[in-house]
Amino acid sequence: MPVVLASIALVDAALAGFRAATGRNGLIRKRAYYVVAMRRGLAGGAAVLGCLALVLGAVLATAPDPGTRYTGLTQAGISMLWVIGPFAAVVVASLVGYAVLPRRPATFLILLGLGPLTLIRPWVTVAAGLTAAWTALDLPTAVCTVVAATSVLAVEPWVHRRWYAEPA
Repeated sequence: MPVVLASIALVDAALAGFRAATGRNGLIRKRAYYVVAMRRGLAGGAAVLGCLALVLGAVLATAPDPGTRYTGLTQAGISMLWVIGPFAAVVVASLVGYAVLPRRPATFLILLGLGPLTLIRPWVTVAAGLTAAWTALDLPTAVCTVVAATSVLAVEPWVHRRWYAEPA
C-alpha cells in the first residue's frame, strides 16, 4: 500500500511541475522546458514524501503497539486508494492514449480526460484524505492522512512560486 500511494504521489508531483510551468514560456519547442519542470515537480514531491516518511516513522516509533498502528495506517491507505484509484486510473489511461493514439484523437482524449480532472484533482485529494481520516482507527492515523493529503496539494503551488511565478 505505501508503495502504490507513493507512486501515485510521485506521478502527481511530476504532473504538478508540468502544470506549474504551463503557459509560462513563449518557446515553440517546449519539450526540454517541460522535462525540467516535471523534474522539479518530481523533486518537490520526493522531498514531501521524505518528510511524510519521517512523520510516519515517528508515529510508528512512538506507538504503544507499532503493529496495530501500521495496520491502521494501511487501512487508511486503502481508504484513500478507494477514492484516488479510479481517478488515477483515468489519468493513466488518458496519458497512455495520448502516447499511442494519432494526434487528433490523442488531443481530444487529453481535453476530455485531463482537462476536467485537473480541475477536480484538489477535491479528490481532499476527499481521499477526509475519507481516510473518517475511517481511521485512531487520532494519529487520522492526522497522518490529513497531513499526507495536504502535503500532496502543496507541491504544485511551491513549484510554481519557486520557479514559475514570473513568465520566462
